[in-house]
Amino acid sequence: MLKKTIKLDKYAQDARAWKTAAGIAYTAALTLFETRNLLLIFPAATLGHHALEMYLKAALIWEGCTVFNPRDLKHLDPPGTLQEADCAWGHDLVQLARQLAAKRSDFDLTEEMVSLMPWQHEGTPTVERGFEVFNPFFSELRYPQELTMSGVGEDDKVSLYELVERLQPFLEKIK
Repeated sequence: MLKKTIKLDKYAQDARAWKTAAGIAYTAALTLFETRNLLLIFPAATLGHHALEMYLKAALIWEGCTVFNPRDLKHLDPPGTLQEADCAWGHDLVQLARQLAAKRSDFDLTEEMVSLMPWQHEGTPTVERGFEVFNPFFSELRYPQELTMSGVGEDDKVSLYELVERLQPFLEKIK
């Protein structure tokens, strides 16, 4: 029986490539938000989520993580070169942000966000809540389906901008 093996993708540890790709998605999201065409708000929000995910993964790579599915560690070649805690994986922005906050005490998810609208949060509008707002944009807006989330609108551009600005200190050293 052949043993399935997986090698790391050449970009799995390339923070610069992830930051560059994130910048392209971010620019595209802002461009679509700024068209003021309500039909383009959904793809703008989806691209915003994508940009935040890639920025978080770039920052995590810089902190020593690898973009790799931890379920596949048993198939990694060479074996034992990566631990589950070293994997940056998935589309959950809150989980990725918490992973970065665990590595960087100066990334405070409890800080107040000024751009969240009152209907987007309960209690204090925190950075973590900002990532929570963008989370469903990945799963609910990519394909035609009934939405269960509270909504999406042009004001999400401002929250996207603020979240990216908060990530900048962890990205600026990536050249």
